[in-house]
Amino acid sequence: MTRRRSAVPATLLVTVIGLFSLSSCATFNRNDVAARVGDRTLSASAARALVTPDDQHTIGDLLRRQLTAWIKLDVIDEQQIRSQYAKGISGSPSVCLAAIPVASFDGTDAIMKALQAGTSFADAARQFSGNSALASSGGIVLAEDGTECMPPSGLAPAVAEALKTTPVGQPIAADLDTFSAVLLLRPYDELSFETRAAVGAASLSESQLAATLADAKIYVDPRYGRWDPVTLSVVPLSS
Repeated sequence: MTRRRSAVPATLLVTVIGLFSLSSCATFNRNDVAARVGDRTLSASAARALVTPDDQHTIGDLLRRQLTAWIKLDVIDEQQIRSQYAKGISGSPSVCLAAIPVASFDGTDAIMKALQAGTSFADAARQFSGNSALASSGGIVLAEDGTECMPPSGLAPAVAEALKTTPVGQPIAADLDTFSAVLLLRPYDELSFETRAAVGAASLSESQLAATLADAKIYVDPRYGRWDPVTLSVVPLSS
């Protein structure tokens, strides 16, 4: 009797193939170092734990993005960045916005009550948002380049005015002329690792960031790529 094998989900195959394609002969263990800045290291297992697979990128690309974020956060004073970000649009070079738009100001009342009752902002966005894209993203507003943060100048004037004195992490109901919305400057600790690195990088000029990284002793395991001082990122060895 022939034994039937159960089907393997295609998504699992993609993940496994992506991991092995990083190196045809690499043996991973918990002592492996994926990246090092000075005497501080990120292990291979810790690097892989930062990766959330998606359908748009290979595992290798995602790993390189996370390694880039780790390196930048390591050379930047993150506590200073956190304090600066907490100043909101009046003092931070980056704002990370979430929004739940509705047709009228009256519609914000149910949202604010749900939030006060303990509903997460993301769940409230999925339930109440009048914009399907924002409902799907849990309310996260993307910048024009697809990232999760933007300079305050990138906000619509009415939104910027509504948030002018709003503390980070405190939702507010705002009348924005043609529609209304519940707005939230997202808390720093809720930002993804990669987004926190982008916020930190935005606090420095490009030349300052390049100089800071140039002074750091950066090592990247060749299995993942190499550090590129021109693009200030981890890139494939072949590029």
